Amino acid sequence: MATVTAAPVTTPPSVRKGPRAKPLPVIGRIAVWIYLLLCMVPLVFMVATSFKPSGIAKQLPPAWIFKPTFSHYVQVLQGGSGTSVGFDRLLFNSAAVTIGSTLLTIALAVPAAYALSLRAFRPRKGLSSWILSTYMFPPIVAVIPIFIYAGKLGLIDTYPVLIVPYAAFNLPIAVWILRSSILQIPYEIQESAMVDGASRWMVLRKIILPLLTPSIATVAILSAILSWNEFLFALSLTRAAAKTAPVGIQEFTGMFGTDWGNLTAAATIIAAPIVIMTLILRRRIVSGMTFGAVK
Repeated sequence: MATVTAAPVTTPPSVRKGPRAKPLPVIGRIAVWIYLLLCMVPLVFMVATSFKPSGIAKQLPPAWIFKPTFSHYVQVLQGGSGTSVGFDRLLFNSAAVTIGSTLLTIALAVPAAYALSLRAFRPRKGLSSWILSTYMFPPIVAVIPIFIYAGKLGLIDTYPVLIVPYAAFNLPIAVWILRSSILQIPYEIQESAMVDGASRWMVLRKIILPLLTPSIATVAILSAILSWNEFLFALSLTRAAAKTAPVGIQEFTGMFGTDWGNLTAAATIIAAPIVIMTLILRRRIVSGMTFGAVK
């Protein structure tokens, strides 16, 4: 009786696992860490100077062993010498403008992104590309026209004169991120809801918005960072009532020199919220910037 031997099972080439990715060489990792440490030197020097007593804040070479003091932070927040407005007021103005511009950006970007994702809207691709291209528009060329019209409307040194331009310059990237996110949602979900009698507004409010929450959070973070750090418009369009913290920090440099202790303390106060928020939410920021770039 003949015996039947089973043929050995071979894995097709298409199913075989490819070679594992090689880890980053040790030298490359060391180079990256050295670069990161060098980038941190200015930040560390700023924070260290803010805690130095006034006598050694200007010392060269800089002293790294000293008794820390919080006097500079107290002077800054109480409106130290050389400042026209207390820094606590400047921080409040910055927060008000940042929150206002972020909310306005989201309120305008969500419906715009939804409209540009509809298949029935034929010029959606060309209009989307044009909106994104306006992000390359340099804000400095808009300062003088905005200043003229704001003066005619009596809006100089008010919150709206900063909130509206900030939202306008944040809109292109916000619309693009939200539109890319909406396009990842299966269009059949919207069609099924409309067959059941839902209107476009109900689809946006009941279906799109809940699924769009992570992307809206990303847009809010980016808009807040850009608005908080903005200097040019705040310098040109405000005087005292709506002056923001990035503008007020320049008052620590005058014709008789620079108050390095108070200046670095103010700079640390301004940078701290953005640095902390970026470290906590860095993954969401990166994912929002690259969402829809590859499939």
